[in-house]
Formats: sequence, C-alpha cells, structure tokens
Amino acid sequence: MSTGVDAVLLFDGRRLVEQLLAFTRQTDREAALKALAEGIQANPLWYQLHGARLVTRAWPDPLVVVFGQFSPEQHARLADLAAQLNEVLAHHRYVDYPAAEQAAERLATALRLRFGQEALARFRYTAIPRGGWIVLGMLSYLLNLRPDQIGIPGESGLEGSASWVVVDDCALSGVRFQQFLQYWDVPAVIFCPLFAPRELCRAIERIEPRVEACINAEDLKDVAPQRFGEAYPQWLDERERQMGGDGYWSGIAEYIAFAWCEPETKYWNAEAGRFEAGWNILPPALCLKRRMLALSQRRRRNGRARGKASEVIERQAMGLGSLKIDDRVLWTSYDASLAVARFPTEGAERATCFQLDPTAADMWRALLTTGSLKGALSMLLDSYAVAPDILRRDLALLVADLEENGIMTHH
Repeated sequence: MSTGVDAVLLFDGRRLVEQLLAFTRQTDREAALKALAEGIQANPLWYQLHGARLVTRAWPDPLVVVFGQFSPEQHARLADLAAQLNEVLAHHRYVDYPAAEQAAERLATALRLRFGQEALARFRYTAIPRGGWIVLGMLSYLLNLRPDQIGIPGESGLEGSASWVVVDDCALSGVRFQQFLQYWDVPAVIFCPLFAPRELCRAIERIEPRVEACINAEDLKDVAPQRFGEAYPQWLDERERQMGGDGYWSGIAEYIAFAWCEPETKYWNAEAGRFEAGWNILPPALCLKRRMLALSQRRRRNGRARGKASEVIERQAMGLGSLKIDDRVLWTSYDASLAVARFPTEGAERATCFQLDPTAADMWRALLTTGSLKGALSMLLDSYAVAPDILRRDLALLVADLEENGIMTHH
C-alpha cells in the first residue's frame, strides 16, 4: 500500500445524530447524510477541488469524508468547512415559511407599539433584495399597507419627506443596510431586519443619524465569545481591522437560514487581504436559492469533460462474513486505484490514507463483496490468469497489511 491521496474528515456525528437529522429535516441517517453532502456540493468552493470525492457512512457513526489531492490553502478551506459543519449542526436556526410569518407578525406588532397605526399609514416601505422583499410582502398584509406606500426611493409617486421603513430578512453585520444608506439619500429611516443581533441594532441607532429606530422581530446570539474563549479580545481586534469600517458590528451571529435563502458566509483570505465567499451547507431541498444554485452547478458539471469536476457522493456500508472493515474506515475509487483511510476517534489525530494499486483494489472489492478469504480467492480466480497459490499468497499478504494498519479484522 502507498500514500498519495489525502483524506479529510469533515463531519463525525458520534454525538450529533439527532442534530444531523434535525438540521437536514430527515428521519433516517442515510437520507440525512445524502442531504448534507448535496449541501456541501452546492458550493462554488467545492468545484475548485478538482477530482475530489465526497464519501459518507451512516453506521455505526455518521461520517462525512473528502478524498483528493489538496493544496495547503485547500486544506485550510476544508478545515473551515469541518468547523462550520460541527458548529452549525449543534446550534442552528431554520426559518420556514410558517415561522417567517410568525416572526413577521411580531415585527408588525413592534412597529405598531412604537409608532402607532396612523404614523405607519404615512410611512414609505422598501426592502433590501432579495429576502427583504419576501418579508415586506408578509408585512404589507399584516399592516394593511397601500400599494402606493411600497416601492423604491426615487420612484415617481414616492417622493417627499416621509420616513422610510427598510425591511430585510436578517442583518448579521449591517453591511447591506450601510450600502443602502450610501446609495439612497433619504432623510429618515426605520430599519427592520426580521432577525438580527440586538447589539447590531443598537449600534446602527447609535452610529447613523438618519436612523430613527432599528427594530427586529427576534434577536440573534453572538457566538464569537464562546467560539474563541480567552482569545476573543485578540480575535475581535483583528476582526475589526479586517472589516475596515464595513458594517456596524464585528461579532458572529448564530447560524440562521430561511426557506428562500441561506445568508452567504465569508472567510478572511490573509494572502489576498480581503473577505471572500465561504461555505454554505443548508441542503438544497430546504432552500429555494440553494436549490437553484445546485441545479446550476449540476448543469455546469454535466457540461464539463468527465473526471474534471468534483462530483462523487458515495454512501458506504460494511460487508458480511469473517472479514470486517473497521468502523472508522472509508474508501473510494481514485483514478485506477483505490484510496482507503481510517479515521481515529480523537479528532486531533490525522488519518493516514492508503492508495491501493489496481490489482490490490480488485482484491479489496472481492474481500468486501464476499466477506472471506476463500470467497475473494474464488471470485478473483475468475478474472486473473494466475496460479491459485500465488493469488492466495498475495491476497493473504494484503489482508495482513490491512490488519496491521487497523483497517480490517479477520475473525
């Protein structure tokens, strides 16, 4: 056996089975892992990992692994994805349409209590594309808004000095609202993100003189202090430096996703000195935007030459018989060879990935199919013109090597 292919553990669900099912909204592990894998593949970053293979295993522990040949930068991006998966699956908030309607009702109530129905009837209303327009549509029915109250600043019939209510589905740092204020010269604004950190809302009210109020339906928690622990103060200083005045708040809001979209994530590219698009992981079946992106990626993939794109999702189970593959082993075909990796139970330990040549790969498949040395030998003799004793010896040597490396046990 030789090495040459990397194997990166993206998700170990030993203690997160229920959270995995809840995040994917599936009732069984196989379906949940398939949905999660589809969410990973519906990312432009995934298609930069040329030739990568995504492999899942449902039992006894849910595992998601990616095989490939990765640069140091790609390893760093995969480490980001692994950290994101484990954090998000443990603590996530998914807002479907009924939940969004309930939140919109709370937002409408807050606006009535703050300004009164008479003032609300004088205000103008607009939204930050595109999720904000969905929320504003709900809000327009709840507040009984007239069609002439809704539009875009500068449109005919919407001139005047009335306050503008600017609606969005969520605000995480305030960058998009900041861009709205820079683009539109409106005298008075009430910003209404459906979900936002309380600290962000207070910061907007404090910093922006044109903002009369920032009112949300529900607070999002800042997860940065818990994530970084004692290193949080240093991280916060660096984060504020990186943001360079973009947005109003430097924390990290808890993960949230909607039935229509999953907010884009960003990561800091130290080499380029800028934020770049990060990973999104919500299963496409749960999100309209992700579903359209997955469809677009699939069309792009089908238009490329075979083998150029990273497109494989494998779901693996164990064979039966006297030979048993270790519970923490996953494998995949890689070119003409086979890559096999065993993942330690301690996350700090790195897996060793072995690459089996084509002949050894055939032996592996025969062992897996039949579950015994005798069965594998019989199966291989049908394909190889070699003396049985020689084949039996080579097969036994491979099994001994696999046992020595903790990949297989022979009862």
